Amino acid sequence: MWRIIEKYGVVFCRYYLGGFNLVSGLNYFILFWPQPKMGAAAGNEFVIAATDLNLFTYAKIIEIVAGACLVFNRFVPLGLVLLMPVTMMVFLTNVPWVPLPHIQMSVTRNLIMHIILLAAYANYFLPMLKSRAAPQPIWRRPSRLIRSL
Repeated sequence: MWRIIEKYGVVFCRYYLGGFNLVSGLNYFILFWPQPKMGAAAGNEFVIAATDLNLFTYAKIIEIVAGACLVFNRFVPLGLVLLMPVTMMVFLTNVPWVPLPHIQMSVTRNLIMHIILLAAYANYFLPMLKSRAAPQPIWRRPSRLIRSL
């Protein structure tokens, strides 16, 4: 029974987080609903600076690409890695500065789902934690790349 809950819980988190980010990214370019306002002056200054630097445009493109990876179950570990800085930045800018509890709950829920998914796909990340890794250039055995896909 636990394995069934685990399996469908991970699938739910993947679809939910992917769909949420895909729609959120598309909402930046095609306005479905208005963007939430910051409650504190520091939050507004951050939003203005990020807008002036076009950081939101890049973040929303990453949300679209990574959200599609999660929804369509393609390159999920890569999508999770791409999406983590965006998830953290949304969490860190919304929880302290947006006074609306539903926004705070939403970004907290997304961070928790993201952490669950990173744990579920941890075996893809564990080889990166070697303390002494020897280079394995892809040009020596390009067939490894084809097999990994």
